Amino acid sequence: MPRFFIKKKNMAGSLARITNSDAKHIRDVLRLKPGDRLVLFDETGFSYEATILSLSSKAVEASIDRIFTSNVESPLRLTVAQAYLKNGKMDMLIRQVTELGAAEWIPFMSSRSVPRPDHKRLNSRIKRWEKIAKESLKQCGRSRTPKITVRSKLKDVLELATTHDVKIIFSENESQPLCPKYIKGDKGSVGSALILLGPEGGFTEEEITQAEKHGFIATGMGPRILRADTATVAACALVQFLFGDMGEKFLDK
Repeated sequence: MPRFFIKKKNMAGSLARITNSDAKHIRDVLRLKPGDRLVLFDETGFSYEATILSLSSKAVEASIDRIFTSNVESPLRLTVAQAYLKNGKMDMLIRQVTELGAAEWIPFMSSRSVPRPDHKRLNSRIKRWEKIAKESLKQCGRSRTPKITVRSKLKDVLELATTHDVKIIFSENESQPLCPKYIKGDKGSVGSALILLGPEGGFTEEEITQAEKHGFIATGMGPRILRADTATVAACALVQFLFGDMGEKFLDK
């Protein structure tokens, strides 16, 4: 069934009202009609099976038949802190980290970040990222939108270290790849992870040293040099494999 985001304010009891571009898509693109079924989801982790009651030029009315929680959210609270990248790479990355189950996405300014958006432009970009993330939820089956929190500098991100079980900074200058044996404690008890990814030029030695002083493990991404955006996707997948639901934990279910 097709999936659509719905705001809590557009739900009243067993009735749901779908508006704006989603209503147009249901009516004019999918050409659904009364009696057809779809899935709605909000930002709190709940999904709703619903039946279309009526369609108009302004909205689609539907009745909610069943409420259920999403079973595709990762058990790992993964926070991805990404130094600003050039061009439209940040737009692409918010879509990809959403698909990979990130709970929070934190853009920040590092020493070698080239883009330096001003306050006004940054606000518009945040709104765009939120929209992209919600669109990605339709495709990947999630019902919880990643939290987008902008931090000014790396030092602001490092302050979050105490709230995560595992802290990792990825660098192309590190030869040692990520290995569970370097994580203190039982990897099965890891409930949260904060990973740092650098800009096109990578992190400086000073930034890596600062991160290590805050308890971060500095690790590499293998023998090949990856593009900055590729490294972020690979890092998310690797961490989800080791501590989330893309590896042994998933197979044990």
